[in-house]
Amino acid sequence: MHKPSARPRRAALRALGAALATTFISFAPQLASAQAYPDKAVKIVVGFSPGGTNDILARLLAAKLQDKLKQTFIVENKPGANSAIGNDFVAKAQPDGYTLLVSSSGGLTTNPILMKNLPYDPVKDFEPIALLGTFPLVVTVPASLPVKNFAELVQFSKTTKDGKLDNGTPTTSFVLVAETISTTAGVKFNHILYKGSGLVVTGLLGGEIQSGVLDSPAVIQQVKGGKLKALAVTTAKRSAALPDVPTIAELGYPGYDAPIWTALMAPKGTSAPVLAKLRAAAGEVLKEKDMVEKMHALGMEPGDNDAAALSKRIASDIARWTKVAKAANLQPE
Repeated sequence: MHKPSARPRRAALRALGAALATTFISFAPQLASAQAYPDKAVKIVVGFSPGGTNDILARLLAAKLQDKLKQTFIVENKPGANSAIGNDFVAKAQPDGYTLLVSSSGGLTTNPILMKNLPYDPVKDFEPIALLGTFPLVVTVPASLPVKNFAELVQFSKTTKDGKLDNGTPTTSFVLVAETISTTAGVKFNHILYKGSGLVVTGLLGGEIQSGVLDSPAVIQQVKGGKLKALAVTTAKRSAALPDVPTIAELGYPGYDAPIWTALMAPKGTSAPVLAKLRAAAGEVLKEKDMVEKMHALGMEPGDNDAAALSKRIASDIARWTKVAKAANLQPE
């Protein structure tokens, strides 16, 4: 019987070995880079002015990552255009792990619906690292406004000019949540854009506007100080930080639930080893007792580092808010 030649087998093994070597050689710099990462300061960009949830959370996170990864983490505010300026800056940054983004859900899921010619694609231009937290929006009014509860606000809105409240808003997602309140409860809003939740709070305190459907961390201190009134929260459950404030669902609108969230993202193309290191660190931070306590005090529920789930959440929220915008006849501007 003729024995098969060993030459083809040896040639195949050599080819396989060469391929594996090439793969290792191409992957080795990434691996070495990840092992050294971070070896210089890391910038975390926030697309809003200081004082809002994204800024507060970014600073808490930066301090924790700095301690965990033994390198400086700096928060840089780039407000404007519903956070699109900051988000676009990160989308176009070097994908080396040294420029990261703390983005509101609005920057990733409602800007594509309500903004024309958005310069970035929330799906194609970013790598998800971690869902940092979820939180309610709070229907907030100045203490001087002559309403004591949400039902009175609905009635009051009908007596204002054009039957609308002047409502301060820092981002497109807050506009769409406010529009779900309009659809559900009948209160109408004239949306006035600010560059951050902190500036909306200033507008409320100064009497520039009559309402703000705002992130809980931005309003808690002023509500507890009696300068603002919190009339309702938009999540299905009450906020642990504002336990006396009813949910909209409790007030006669069963099933109403509109949470907001914040995420940590990197530019698309960031290497897998660097992403893995960031996800592991963020996941650990979000489980630390003092971090959880600080987030609960701000009315937030900590998230996790399940990047695949975050990608799905972005896609499903875009679909949800597209329907809301269509129902409210909101056109991209």
